[in-house]
Amino acid sequence: MDDERDAEGRGRDFVVAFARGLDVIQAFGPESPSLTLSEVAARTGVDRAVARRLLRTLADLGFARHDGKRFALTPRVLRLADSYLSTEGFDRLQPALEALSRQLSLNTSLTVLDYPEIVHVARAEARERQPHVMLKTAARMPAVATASGRVLLAALPPPELQALLGRAPLPRFTARSRTDIPAQLAAIAACRESGFAIVDGELQEGFISAAVPLRDGAGRILAALATSSQALERSAEAMEREVLPALRETAKEMGASLRWSR
Repeated sequence: MDDERDAEGRGRDFVVAFARGLDVIQAFGPESPSLTLSEVAARTGVDRAVARRLLRTLADLGFARHDGKRFALTPRVLRLADSYLSTEGFDRLQPALEALSRQLSLNTSLTVLDYPEIVHVARAEARERQPHVMLKTAARMPAVATASGRVLLAALPPPELQALLGRAPLPRFTARSRTDIPAQLAAIAACRESGFAIVDGELQEGFISAAVPLRDGAGRILAALATSSQALERSAEAMEREVLPALRETAKEMGASLRWSR
């Protein structure tokens, strides 16, 4: 197969119109649930005529609606997420995730890597204990400052990991944030060696997260299973001693469940 690529690294089979349609969908978000034609054109970098055709196509397919002035996405867009979640089997892991949350009295989640962020693909909430850190499915957090991100980055081949970290300066969220590549690589290497990550105060002061990998039958890391706590309730040492064993056991059970279902 001819794999010639253009200056932007795109192969000859790259479909520009399809990519622009995806850009239009991604133009909407929590702070922009509805947009005008001009706003969509500006956000996606296409002219108004192209933006109009893309939006009308999405509307005809049921993925968007139009009130005469503004466009908005419809629930049908969730089918795209459902296809991914069901393919990987994450939709079948919610009961185990909720059981773990009840056991620990902590919020728990499954996350995947979409660098520079992690994305929550499943959540279980300990409502009575942590109302101040509620997150929704599809919520995003910085990969380099979370335990989930560290676990997922540790699964990458070294050249790919180095390339990702070198894309842009590493952000500083607190005084403990690791903002240089050698420090990040050292932390990720330690995670790879130990098989878990505990991150203390690198994203938010007084906020500790712990994560372990969720593997399939071939040993491939599908996601990170994680939880978090306030430092006043549990220290990093207590998280390792009291929480980590439950994370590991649940990740093992989830992996077995995925292998059985497949």
